[in-house]
Amino acid sequence: MNKIFFLVTFTFILKLNAQNHRFIYEYKYVPDSIKIDSVLTENMRLTVFKDHSEFLSEMKAKRDSAVVKSSQKKNGHVGTDLSPGNIKMFVWKNKSNIKNYSTEFVGMESYKVTDETDFNWTLIDETKKIQNYNCQKAILKFGRREWTAWFTTELPFQDGPHLFRKLPGLIVAIEDSKKHHSFQLIANYKTNNGTSVIKPSHLLKNYEVNRKQFNKKWNDFRKNPISANEQFLLMNPQITQFKSYDENGNEMDTNALKKAGTEKAKKNLVKNNNFLDLELYR
Repeated sequence: MNKIFFLVTFTFILKLNAQNHRFIYEYKYVPDSIKIDSVLTENMRLTVFKDHSEFLSEMKAKRDSAVVKSSQKKNGHVGTDLSPGNIKMFVWKNKSNIKNYSTEFVGMESYKVTDETDFNWTLIDETKKIQNYNCQKAILKFGRREWTAWFTTELPFQDGPHLFRKLPGLIVAIEDSKKHHSFQLIANYKTNNGTSVIKPSHLLKNYEVNRKQFNKKWNDFRKNPISANEQFLLMNPQITQFKSYDENGNEMDTNALKKAGTEKAKKNLVKNNNFLDLELYR
């Protein structure tokens, strides 16, 4: 009987220790600096593991998790009701401050941009209550923006949304001075998810670069944008034939498809110009 009690207790403790903390933030942002009244909203997920934390779109996380599960089943498929969301960015923060990075995109091509940022916060002797947490004010200059954050020591994690971290507690809310980007904590719970849902793809590779290297890639693309299909073929030279079909099953003209894809890339560059990190995308 004592052995059974010991095993049950030991199992409970292991399960409790395996739990990770998850925080959901409501992210409001203005994608086009010309249309400041056009505000989009998407929920973001910060999961704090034992040795690192991960930040990404809640919709993307659920979609990617469903893709992984469906791939493990014969004839599995992902339901059309699962949207991938608008935010493709993914952030990895190591608690030892080694190998922190954000996944940024040039068209459809993804890059792991290593983070060398030294967050020099200025703590302000001002407090207020947000979501029933006692919070203190802090300000920061990052990405050619001025940020105001509110953090709480009631949640003992020196972390927050996006790359923001290194305050004495968890960031509950943060917003830039122009109110173009803001995050506010809306949920907090524990989860037994042990690992990231993000799985590498052999067709969509992540290239590791520093901030300066990424900025050059970004500016090269901005000067000469190409279609997603062209990017895909450049990333996968082993694919020698690539055909596309319309909704009626008719093969589409390659040149027309290329032209349409390039025009789409140009339009995306115009309407998505108000990045959170303006220094990275300058």
